[in-house]
Amino acid sequence: PSASSKPEQDARDKIRKQRAQMVPKSELTAAEQLKWAWTHPGLYVIGSNEFGLADPQHPGSVSGIKCAVPGLEGKLIRSAAFSKTHAAAVDSSGALFQWGTGFAGNAPHTPTCTLKDASICEVAATDDFVVLRDSKSRIRVLSGSNAPNQLGSNTDVTLSFEPRLGWRESVVSMSAGRSHIAVTTNSGHVYTAALDKDGNSRGQLGHGSSTVVQPLQLHRIQSDLRFTSTACGDEHTLLLTNDGDVLGCGANDFGQLATGAYSSGKATMRELAPLPRLWKNGFLRPQDAYAVGIAAGAATSYAQIVQGEARRVLAWGRGIDGQLGTGTLTHMQGVPVVIPELSDREEFDEALQARRPLGLRSLITGANHALAVCDNRSNVVLDKSGASVNASPLFGHDVVVWGSNAFGQCEPGRRHRFAEPAHPPPLFTSTSGNLDNKLPLQAAPPQWIESAQLRDADSSSLPKKVLVEQMFVAGPDVTAAFLRSCK
Repeated sequence: PSASSKPEQDARDKIRKQRAQMVPKSELTAAEQLKWAWTHPGLYVIGSNEFGLADPQHPGSVSGIKCAVPGLEGKLIRSAAFSKTHAAAVDSSGALFQWGTGFAGNAPHTPTCTLKDASICEVAATDDFVVLRDSKSRIRVLSGSNAPNQLGSNTDVTLSFEPRLGWRESVVSMSAGRSHIAVTTNSGHVYTAALDKDGNSRGQLGHGSSTVVQPLQLHRIQSDLRFTSTACGDEHTLLLTNDGDVLGCGANDFGQLATGAYSSGKATMRELAPLPRLWKNGFLRPQDAYAVGIAAGAATSYAQIVQGEARRVLAWGRGIDGQLGTGTLTHMQGVPVVIPELSDREEFDEALQARRPLGLRSLITGANHALAVCDNRSNVVLDKSGASVNASPLFGHDVVVWGSNAFGQCEPGRRHRFAEPAHPPPLFTSTSGNLDNKLPLQAAPPQWIESAQLRDADSSSLPKKVLVEQMFVAGPDVTAAFLRSCK
């Protein structure tokens, strides 16, 4: 190499060495993965670093990296969220950290604490904003972008509810699209809000034919049904009823509202309605079938279905990157398809001495990829007395990924699309070994851990023993894991 390129190469080598120090270097067994996850708080990211979401100290450097976000070492995380250019995380004390070039500019930086509020429960990220839900049922919006936006000179706006929440009614969950949000209350109501002028451009708020709405105001969807959760894609919204039906509204360019064959007249669905092709009988849900979970990517939709003893995961919408999980690359899919690798599965339960159906503990979606944590039985014993009560060897919950891998968000070291769910290697181990001979990733179940064992954590601010669980989150081109304190 020329003399001019050697300093650049040395700088790249230095960055790689710094990142390597942030993650375990050996291939971990299932037991080692669990023990490592239980004792290493922080936020661990794989995928694109174009906008500094994985390593904000070196923004714009390479894809397919895996890194502990500097500045969040030793922190138990309540919630984290990623947009394309900015990210946010809330730690166990209620401190909100923000980073990424969309938030801080292109200069090297570390996550900035922009707010401290112990009541914060959950964070979501849209193109330009960070949205917070707290235990007081407030929905607050902060700027996530350094570009001018709807907030103007305000740095923290609390959204109003129209109509107001009822007596003892509280917000229990929320989801976010590119420029809209949906929140669910314990009374079964759903409120939606546009965060800018485009927040209802496709009718994704579920208020009918009117597209003109006042941004930053939550309005209740008028319905006699009661809802348990919502899922927002870029420009479409799914709602799950307490009876197990799924309704939707908004953009349908790729069939993400399950309307069947594409037609220009169905490209936008402004009226909230049941998904026409979710069930084989059209609108009618079979008596023994119901949905127990929903999720949405940018233009892809998912539902977890129970029918009799069977557990199935359905997908529909955009699938050109493999995010339908069927083994094929489909541009648009207006009729839900079964993901074979996640459906009609069973395992033998030694405790019950019988076979039991397998479902999912969680389904996490990025824009064009997805991750599922399976509910296979773990042998981890939840006991304050600690690891001594656990059988050996330990094993946790299986994890699978599928969809786009252009930035290594499913598996660093490879760039091909995953057209069906695959077991990735441990997220934070070295890729120097044989790529075809890796132990699969295991998710760490809840466990009691002595706070003194939490690496880099301030144990003086924590109870002597903490109940922790490993969680996952995905963004447009990244996947991340963190350790959450369970309360």
